[in-house]
Amino acid sequence: MTTPTIGLALGGGSARGLAHIPILEVFDELGLKPKVIAGCSIGALVGAGYAGGMSARDIRERAEMLLSNRMGALRYAFREKRVSPFDLLAMKGLASMHIQGETLASLALPDSLPQHIEDLPIPFKVIATDFDSMEERVIDSGPLVKAVAASIAVPGIILGPEYDGHTFVDGGVTNPVPFDHVRQDVDIVVAIDVTGRPREANGSHRTNMELAVGSLLILFHQVATLRRALNPPDIYIRPAIESFTGTDFFRFKEVMEQAATAKDQLKYELERRITSKL
Repeated sequence: MTTPTIGLALGGGSARGLAHIPILEVFDELGLKPKVIAGCSIGALVGAGYAGGMSARDIRERAEMLLSNRMGALRYAFREKRVSPFDLLAMKGLASMHIQGETLASLALPDSLPQHIEDLPIPFKVIATDFDSMEERVIDSGPLVKAVAASIAVPGIILGPEYDGHTFVDGGVTNPVPFDHVRQDVDIVVAIDVTGRPREANGSHRTNMELAVGSLLILFHQVATLRRALNPPDIYIRPAIESFTGTDFFRFKEVMEQAATAKDQLKYELERRITSKL
């Protein structure tokens, strides 16, 4: 009997998207590989590594190396990779300082990955938003780093690249859990929603960054809910990561622990559906 084919969608949620890593471990532990992967925002970043041939363990180890602490991340960027602050930061006037999306993506992704999307071992679709035409864009060919940079371009924080003279921003603005792009010719559609909800204030003051990213996550959540209501995927997993903000990248180990329940849920759902289709 043939094992059912799987389409996997990895959503956007900033630091909460680190919860995608335990999800990918399920596929490795069950000996499965998605037939196609679509990702937006941090889902595009994590998905690029997995579609490029990295195992979930490889991705976990790289993320832990990069996110063990802030000083370690700075040493890696400025000492090991020899990136200057001027390469990482873009400033177009006093009121417009951004992180360069392509530089950030190139730091996060290992050099060993294929340079072009069409050369990845698993077909991969990067979801971004064309700011000028106000439309969703699916990038499935061309430079991988550039496409990921477009998808992770949080408005006002990370500067995305241009395609044909158009500025691209975060894919989550138009399609935060892009399961509609992995439906064709697969038996099971799996969607991972890491948008969560804003963290409770608990008497503490929310930072400007937390308010900005949290507002985007509210938008992501609303759009994802509407899309799911119209045409739901077969398996929809929402890790319980509400205790984290979108900027909690350096709470990596805690996110991994919190996502363990979602990992178990996906493993159960996949085994059940695969068995029913054999």
